[in-house]
Amino acid sequence: MAHALILGASGISGWSLFNQARTYPTPTTFARITGTTNRPLTLEQARLPADDPRLALVSGIDFTKSVDEVAAALRDKVPDVETVSHVFYTGNVDFANNVGEVNVAYIDVDVSKGQAAAAAANTELLAVAVKAVEKVSPRLAFVVLQTGGKGYGLMYPDKVTLRTPLREDAPRIPRPWADEVFYYAQHDLLRDLSRGKNWTFSEIRPDVIVGFAPTSNAMNMARGIGIYLSVWRRVFGTTTTGAGGLGSGNRVEVEVPFPGSLRSYRATHTDTNQDVLSKMEIFAAVVNPEGCGGGRAFNVADGGAVISWSVVWPRLCERFGLIGVAPPPPPPSSEAAIDAEAGTGTASGSTAPPPSMKDFIAEHDDAWVALAREHGLDEGAAREYNWDFLHVMLVECDFDREYDLTRVREVGFEEGVDTVEGYFVAWERMRSAKQLPTV
Repeated sequence: MAHALILGASGISGWSLFNQARTYPTPTTFARITGTTNRPLTLEQARLPADDPRLALVSGIDFTKSVDEVAAALRDKVPDVETVSHVFYTGNVDFANNVGEVNVAYIDVDVSKGQAAAAAANTELLAVAVKAVEKVSPRLAFVVLQTGGKGYGLMYPDKVTLRTPLREDAPRIPRPWADEVFYYAQHDLLRDLSRGKNWTFSEIRPDVIVGFAPTSNAMNMARGIGIYLSVWRRVFGTTTTGAGGLGSGNRVEVEVPFPGSLRSYRATHTDTNQDVLSKMEIFAAVVNPEGCGGGRAFNVADGGAVISWSVVWPRLCERFGLIGVAPPPPPPSSEAAIDAEAGTGTASGSTAPPPSMKDFIAEHDDAWVALAREHGLDEGAAREYNWDFLHVMLVECDFDREYDLTRVREVGFEEGVDTVEGYFVAWERMRSAKQLPTV
């Protein structure tokens, strides 16, 4: 029977892997499911069934130590560690824009060194983790390495050519930018480590991940949007009640302009729901390892039509009783106006842009605190969220970046979800976990 070891089980990817492995592809696929976390986390705190004897969350394994030390910690903490057959590696540290989270190990790296430090640190973390598992489990059969769109050069849209839809067989981006993409070094590491061994691996590439995590996650886009819209509703009311709140009488339409540019509002992309992602990773490891192993890479996304914020934003806002609208056009004299005219019209009749999400939240932190007190939430959640990350995703990503899903369909994976419905599921999980107020 299979034993899944999920490295980084408290994060947005690892939590979903832990949750989905209980039942996908069948409730008996895994005899054991073990997850590692930085800090102690109970199954109840992770909102996972504590009465399932297959499940275990372990903490205190420092993957920055030597291979022998990590192997000893695995033997000490992981139940039946000698039966580990499938490793899912989801924990990376990212110093780009000073956002990111380590879910695998404790780490002390000079962040001023930026992506060069991240590349070296992440490759070493992966090397230690896999070598340690090799030492403790002779049954290792498959390793899943989760990477992402940075391998296509999405951090450098003005320096590298992005040919959409993005395909797995696209060449690596050129140096010097390639030196900052640690996914390349991680892939090469697993290729070398697996050569001549009884285990193989697959690289899984999500776009931006939409989902829930039981702990703070600096790169959880759904949580940031949920906080933003909750505060907007608190400050301005809803379309039904207006700013006066319940009982104010007249219906007032409360609009929420998209907090980016017209270019970012119209740019195409393919979000990745956390449950679709985790199912594909399990699919690669246990359902079709022959077709997915050998270091093959696979794009994973929601699977529906290519989307843009112009389609998604109004539906997200509607969930909060608000009307999501396009951002105001830039002034006619600006260069941005020329870009806007290249889209769907002129920039005439422009108005002042809305404040940035970060500034809006800072100005209205008292509104979140009031919500938190009413609903039993964390009063510091709004100010502590990494709004710079959300700014990057909603404002700076003003270029097309959709994925091609041909390869993942060719190996038989057909799972998908409506992107907006994926947000709704994430928000319900967050409300249940007291991360967002109830609607």
